[in-house]
Amino acid sequence: LFIAYTEKMKTDGKRTYDAVLKALEKEVYPFIKPETKAKEIQPTDVIPILSNMIQRGAIVQSNRVRSYIVAAFNFGLKHDLNPAQVHTGVKFGLTTNPAQVIAKQSNAEKVGENWLTIEEVKTVLNTYKDTNRVGPLVSDLMSLCFYTGGQRPYELVASRWSSINWEEATLLVTSEVSKNKRPHLIPLTEKAITILSELHVNSKDSEFIFPRRNDTNQHLRTDSFSKAIARFREDNPKFKPFVARDIRRTCKTLMGELGISKEIRDRLQNHALNDVSSKHYDRYNYLPEKKEALRKWESKLSGLTSKVVNGNFRGIKHG
Repeated sequence: LFIAYTEKMKTDGKRTYDAVLKALEKEVYPFIKPETKAKEIQPTDVIPILSNMIQRGAIVQSNRVRSYIVAAFNFGLKHDLNPAQVHTGVKFGLTTNPAQVIAKQSNAEKVGENWLTIEEVKTVLNTYKDTNRVGPLVSDLMSLCFYTGGQRPYELVASRWSSINWEEATLLVTSEVSKNKRPHLIPLTEKAITILSELHVNSKDSEFIFPRRNDTNQHLRTDSFSKAIARFREDNPKFKPFVARDIRRTCKTLMGELGISKEIRDRLQNHALNDVSSKHYDRYNYLPEKKEALRKWESKLSGLTSKVVNGNFRGIKHG
């Protein structure tokens, strides 16, 4: 069941399929043998798995694993009657979802509130490269995350050189890489172009902007980025603790302080816009507005006084 479910995730383009399978194998198999038939599992079989995680302090992860088990069994419930799955010859025979009735630890799920001040961001940008065991590649990824307005690290590391238009100074996050499966056009500021140009010189002919050190046919793993942040915190114990996810929130917050509208900030970070107009009718790429927003943001990061440039984009004045 777990293998079939995660294979379906892979087919659907869900990039977390491998991490989900590993989490299920790690947490479930010590309590339930892998060869156990899925239809034999009861809620009382699932509870010890989650209880063990909660007792060791992994409360948030217990919720994640619970959701993986729920999703796997929901997949199994529909599998036997799905014409697209008949050729597999597999029948799960499920009638219930044993994990659905188990309580979620809602008190562990808190909305992220951590973000860095502009001075803290400048400190990171200026000193991150000097951190012990943080190479130049990961340091450039940190800088690019900030100078592109808080793009998702995975979407940057999984992008290829072919996605960059040097003449127009844009980076296209393709639908295969994008989290919401929608292509996302990012304008590149002067600083971003400088970072990418230097990376291109040292790319070792890899198709990826951020290749893996020992295998240039693969892109950098995002856990390398997370480990590097942890090393920065080890070297700077008095610095405010932060994780990779806080970079995105920091950019969103500080750009708001600059007067950049929420709509443009959302579009810069490729948030899924679910209103009818955005989903079905609006195909404008908002490139001029995004470019102007990142110009102001780059000036802030560089410590320069932002020069006001009057612009009129689609009837909306921007300064």
